[in-house]
Amino acid sequence: MAMGRLTRVLVALTRWGLGVCALLAVLVALYVSLGRELVPLVAEYRADVERKAEQALGLPVHVGALEGRWSGLAPVLRVRDLQLGEGATALRLDDVRVVPDLWASLRTREVRLARIQLGGLQLILRENEQGAWHLEGLPKQDDAPLDPAELLQRLGQLGRIDVFDSQVTLHPWQRDPLTLTYVRAGLQAGASRQAVELSATLPDGQPLALNLRSRASAQAWRDGQVDAYLSLPQSDWARWLPPRVLGQWHADVLRAGGEFWVDWREGQLQQAVVRLNAPELQGNYVGRKAATLNNLALGAWFQRRGQGFDVVVDSLAMDIGKTRWESHLQLQQRPGENAADESWKVQADRLNLTPLTPLIDALAPLPDNVMAVVDGLKVTGALRNVRLEARPKAEGDQRLQFEANLEKVGFDAYHSAPAAGNVSGSISGDLGHGELRLDTDAFMLHLYPIFAKPWHYQKANARLTWALDKEGFTLIAPYLKVLGEEGRIAGDFLIRLLFEEGREDYMDLRVGLTEGDGRYTAKYLPEVLSPALDEWLRSAIVKGTVDEGYFQYQGSLNHGAAPEARSISLFFKVRDAALDFQPGWPQVQHVDGDVLIEDSGVRIKAQRGVLLDTKVSDVSVDIPHVEGDQHSRLYLDGDFDGSLGDGLKILKEAPIGTGEIFAGWEGEGPLKGKVKLDIPLAHGERPKVRVDFTTRDARLKVAPPSLELSRLKGDFSFDFDKGLSGKDISLQAFGKPVTAQITAEGQPGQMQTRIDANGQASLKALTDWLQFKQALPASGDLPYQLQLSLGSRENRLSVNSTLKGLAIDLPAPFGKAAADSRDSRFSMNLQGQERRFDAAYTDLARFAYAAPADKLTQGRGELLLGAGDAQPPAGQGLRVRGRLASLDLAPWQEQAARLAGDDPGGSARQNLQSVDLSIGQLKAFGMDLNQAVVRMARGGAAWDLRLDSKEVIGNARVPDAKGAPMVVRMQTLRLPAADPAQAQAEDGPDPLASFDPRKVPALDLNIDKLYRGDDLFGSAAIKLRPTARGVTASDIDLDFKGLRIDGGGGWEGVPGSTSSWYKGRLDGKNLADVLKAWGFAPTVTSRDFRLDVDGRWPGSPAAVGLKRFSGSMDAALRTGQFVEVEGSAQALRVFGLLNFNSIGRRLRLDFSDLFDKGLAYDRVKGLLVASDGVYVTREPITMTGPSSSFELEGTLDMVRDRVDANLQVSLPVTNNLPLAALIVGAPAIGGALFLVDRLIGDRVSRFASVHYRVEGPWKEPRITFVKPFEKSR
Repeated sequence: MAMGRLTRVLVALTRWGLGVCALLAVLVALYVSLGRELVPLVAEYRADVERKAEQALGLPVHVGALEGRWSGLAPVLRVRDLQLGEGATALRLDDVRVVPDLWASLRTREVRLARIQLGGLQLILRENEQGAWHLEGLPKQDDAPLDPAELLQRLGQLGRIDVFDSQVTLHPWQRDPLTLTYVRAGLQAGASRQAVELSATLPDGQPLALNLRSRASAQAWRDGQVDAYLSLPQSDWARWLPPRVLGQWHADVLRAGGEFWVDWREGQLQQAVVRLNAPELQGNYVGRKAATLNNLALGAWFQRRGQGFDVVVDSLAMDIGKTRWESHLQLQQRPGENAADESWKVQADRLNLTPLTPLIDALAPLPDNVMAVVDGLKVTGALRNVRLEARPKAEGDQRLQFEANLEKVGFDAYHSAPAAGNVSGSISGDLGHGELRLDTDAFMLHLYPIFAKPWHYQKANARLTWALDKEGFTLIAPYLKVLGEEGRIAGDFLIRLLFEEGREDYMDLRVGLTEGDGRYTAKYLPEVLSPALDEWLRSAIVKGTVDEGYFQYQGSLNHGAAPEARSISLFFKVRDAALDFQPGWPQVQHVDGDVLIEDSGVRIKAQRGVLLDTKVSDVSVDIPHVEGDQHSRLYLDGDFDGSLGDGLKILKEAPIGTGEIFAGWEGEGPLKGKVKLDIPLAHGERPKVRVDFTTRDARLKVAPPSLELSRLKGDFSFDFDKGLSGKDISLQAFGKPVTAQITAEGQPGQMQTRIDANGQASLKALTDWLQFKQALPASGDLPYQLQLSLGSRENRLSVNSTLKGLAIDLPAPFGKAAADSRDSRFSMNLQGQERRFDAAYTDLARFAYAAPADKLTQGRGELLLGAGDAQPPAGQGLRVRGRLASLDLAPWQEQAARLAGDDPGGSARQNLQSVDLSIGQLKAFGMDLNQAVVRMARGGAAWDLRLDSKEVIGNARVPDAKGAPMVVRMQTLRLPAADPAQAQAEDGPDPLASFDPRKVPALDLNIDKLYRGDDLFGSAAIKLRPTARGVTASDIDLDFKGLRIDGGGGWEGVPGSTSSWYKGRLDGKNLADVLKAWGFAPTVTSRDFRLDVDGRWPGSPAAVGLKRFSGSMDAALRTGQFVEVEGSAQALRVFGLLNFNSIGRRLRLDFSDLFDKGLAYDRVKGLLVASDGVYVTREPITMTGPSSSFELEGTLDMVRDRVDANLQVSLPVTNNLPLAALIVGAPAIGGALFLVDRLIGDRVSRFASVHYRVEGPWKEPRITFVKPFEKSR
């Protein structure tokens, strides 16, 4: 029953439910249908909408189109081309869609919107000069404070607002506009939850995004919660950020991007996370130089705790220049029970300080005085385990406490604060006190300005405390222990730096040194010493062992403080030290003594030491303190016992101006004495030096030139103001004893010493000393009086001698015997770049020569013969001039040959530049020349020679180049007249048999006028050239009395086995003139004649002769006459050529016996070939003429005096022939000629030939008739 009632109830409920649903469906359908019919009618209300909007907004509103449509269960209103305002500042929206929330509007009885969609929104935000922003196109509102509750309430009426395809343009003040494109935004505002989504595209095309989620109500908005996320791309934000945003900073490049998460609750930031990456950041604080950071990476988070908050920087890294800087930081803030207990704690694992200074300079907003401190300190190094605790509301020094570990920290000196480097250890303190515990290697400490240079140590341990109060800063090192190269050092100091202007800063410093090295004592010299004294002390102790040392400074640190405001003490006890008491002086080694530096000056006491190899003892050095601009001076007094060599070395090396004087000097032997020095420490002042010493049996070598002095003995004294002096001096020079006296003749600034010595020396020893290697025609010993001047004014050697004991082997008048005396002198300077030599040999010769000290052969000099003074010429080389009464060249040539040796005149020829001699009588080359003037001078690369005399006038040019010909041109050459009694026989000995033709030089000879006595021979020209075997002659051109000789020849072989050859022509015009000129009877005339010769002969050219000749002779005469041969029987007269009385003369061209009447000819010619004096007619000797002809053929043996020849005579045969004369003269021949004439007559020939046979001695041959018309077989 119960089940039935339940069933009925369910059925009833179902029916009612279905009915309600049906009713609701009908009502919804009616609602939708009505809405679809009515909503499009909204377009008719466009004007009303514009009017209502203008009244509500207070600015013109223009609606391009108003549409309505139904979507789902709600209407959708669409406004196209909506414009709010007018002109360029109008706000335009392309498309606006509004969806009302009908049920919420009915429920709340006010207009509520479900969604607003804005498309194509273009907003312009502009900043004014005051930095305020306003949206163009909307009316300006009063700056009333924003009411968040009212804002949340109004947003709740709007529902969801969507913005798409929009653009926002920002116009910062005086900057380029920034346009955000593709802006999309969504705002969902509910009663308790809100959400904002925003995305846009930057001008560089990169996107940014922002998301906000909040839970807040209008009534309790302060208790709301906000979660935010911001994503920024890696763009260069410096281009878009307004300057007002950066304030006093200026950004050139801000290329950065990252992500940010924020959690805000209960009115406080609860959590935050930052991830930032910046490839490049560049900027600066106003008025500073820009700094650049690269590759910045930052990862940090913020977390609020129950008490305070924590900030952790997980990673912070960047590139600062070329340095990668990394660190991890942590910040804790705790409030504490009281306000004064609030604390801020900062921790860092590592802070690299070195690159932070340029960042602070560029970016830190610090005052100028603080920046000056930062720049002055230039902190370097790193901090580890850094802990800072600040209590900003507390009082006293505890407001800031710190502690850290130092790693190679360094900082420069600032004002009077010291500098330090490589500081490793720990530091702790607060604003008023602190402590540094130092334990470091390679430590540097610079107590500026007391010490100019920093101190460097290998190891340092110290404890330093400081205090800072209103009066100043105090730094105390109660214990300081360091290990350096100078030894083990312990010390303490107190430095007090006062802030008040005018009060003096103070330091109390004490340093003790043990087991030290003397080379480093200079580092503890304070800056307050005078520059000269400081320089001397720093260089004085070169090395040594410091058994103990002590330094103390007490007094003012201020610059310009009075000397009495400070006290300085420095003490060293040195052993085996090296003392360099003055630059340039030798060091004193193995010094044992004490060094004490006080306000009164410097004192050094040395018990012993070694200077070079000289022992020094009881040495005291005193450098008194001087006031004002006065210069410090070093006073040294001590004894020495050593060697002469050490003394000379000091004179050569010490900076006392004696180095050049004693350069090259060497010495051996004992030296003992006492020295006193007064040396100014300021540069440029002259020292005072006095040395008294004694030596015995010493050796001294003076140079240059090198002079060996042995067995030196005497007492000497050297005064730097005067020079060297000595007495009782004896020695040996050049192997012989010498006595000497030394006198000091100088004055301050001009030291001068004169040595006077008397002795005797051999010539060889003297020339060796002078480095004169040329052989001299002298030998023996010569006495001398020597004077040697050394010093600032003059360095000169003078030698005077009578030359007694010296033999001079020269031709008169220059030679002398050893027993003869001739006053002579020699002098030379010993300093400077040039050496000057002067010599005089009685009144016969004077010599002056100047040359570079290291190149004596390249000098300039003059040899004067006769009276006058010799002066060196301006140019390089040797000049010879003067006047001689007579000169025989032969003995001088012999002397020169002996002296030259392997260099016959080579060196002299190179040095000799000119010769100008006047000689009354000159004997040379077999000739006597009277009033001869010989001049010789350099002309380029050759010698130019000029000879003027009565006998010879001419020029010669002798080149330097090897093989180049010597050119000789004589205008006049007068040879002695010929002596018939001295005529050379043809077969006599060769006058040049001993001469070597290979030594004949290349020669081009020209003689314009050649005389033999007063007889003018003519001119001559010839070129001689040496060959490997002898000499050749070419371009022979001789014109001797009408006889011209040309061609070439030669002379070859070795002495005793030579031969000569000639190939050329002898020719001329009228032979009669030539014969007459040569002293022969003019028996033959000719229009011209020639003789071609090609042959050779043994011996020299002077040994030419017919008995030695081998070769050919081709002779020809044209158009002439054999004088005084008359009649028609010329054949008989011509035959007379071979008669016994005249054949010899005819071979020598002596035809005087044939020309009694005369015989005319047209041509005479013949070719002879000779072999060792045997001549054979290669072609018959023929003579053709108008009336007869001759033909001679055969052999002529000049060696054996034999002739063997055939002679044919052809005569014209006519009726007019005076045969009677022939018959009378020679009946046989005449008869034969008559018979021929009758038998043959004119039908065959008009000539008749007669044959003869010639035999026997060539001077008296036997001539026999053979027969007419035929030659002998």
